[in-house]
Amino acid sequence: MIFRKIIFVGLISSVLFSCNNDEKATTSPNPTTTPQARTTTPKKFLFDATKAQTAGNADWVICENSSGTPIRYPSPLQSTVTATTSENYWRGGLSAWGIALVKEGHTVETLAPGAAITYGNTSNPQDLSNYNVYIVDEPNTLFTAAQKTAIINFVKNGGGLLMIANHNGSDRNNDGKDSAAIWNDLMTNNSVQTNPFGLAVELTNFSQTTTNILNDATNTILNGSQGAVTQLKFSAGSSIKITPSANAAVKGLIWKTGLAKTSTTGVMCASSTYFNGRVFLITDSSPADDGTGNPSDTLYPGWTEVSGNHSRLHLNASYWLAKLQ
Repeated sequence: MIFRKIIFVGLISSVLFSCNNDEKATTSPNPTTTPQARTTTPKKFLFDATKAQTAGNADWVICENSSGTPIRYPSPLQSTVTATTSENYWRGGLSAWGIALVKEGHTVETLAPGAAITYGNTSNPQDLSNYNVYIVDEPNTLFTAAQKTAIINFVKNGGGLLMIANHNGSDRNNDGKDSAAIWNDLMTNNSVQTNPFGLAVELTNFSQTTTNILNDATNTILNGSQGAVTQLKFSAGSSIKITPSANAAVKGLIWKTGLAKTSTTGVMCASSTYFNGRVFLITDSSPADDGTGNPSDTLYPGWTEVSGNHSRLHLNASYWLAKLQ
């Protein structure tokens, strides 16, 4: 987590990061990805990097160049990814997530700094309407009014939104707003609907490993194509309040140790639907962090922790949002 994530970055040579020195990938169109695995329904996943996701000690991107700038198309091209490709084929704290999606035959892109967050703008090649799932890991600057409208309407019309927050006080760029406040602002201060998803980030800060998981074999976020989720470890995260009266579809999935599975507070990850779309919220960025990225950052190998439960959770959630399960 913030300023406390630990990894032996000295063991990782910059030569491993093939994303380095390939500036061309920021503008060159990406070839259609050849499916590497079982999917017969390729989906498009867009990872946001417009909200200071590399500020401070963060590195919440799937690929960046040698200058540390996130690039739209990962390099080497994702069409070259095979079943044995390592996650450090790309440089970024979320490269393992991106590589895993591509191995399943899906397409990933980054909404790079300076790109626009829009919905229904045909002149924007990265308009949200062109993607199935929009992933935003720990935003560190506020969404504008127009961006909030775009994101909520994207979900309303069938899109999948994966939101990741961090603990209270995790303001990486020192602008007075952290990801908890930023997500709450989107959900409570927008022109579409107040609290559309029935979710709010509680301003907390705690660490624990929990097995307090919803017992529902039919829930494909917890029991999906990637396997069953049995543990979740937070390393300085916040919690979630769910409000079924605002959205009857909101559902707690994993709770803090000791809480009843009916509790509407102390939730560690939750899901919801909104009209035709789907939403997933988890309130710690450590579980998605693969521990590699910019060598100047101190990262945390959460992706492979607790016996692979974190990768299973995030990939199951990705595929649920994409309506593959």
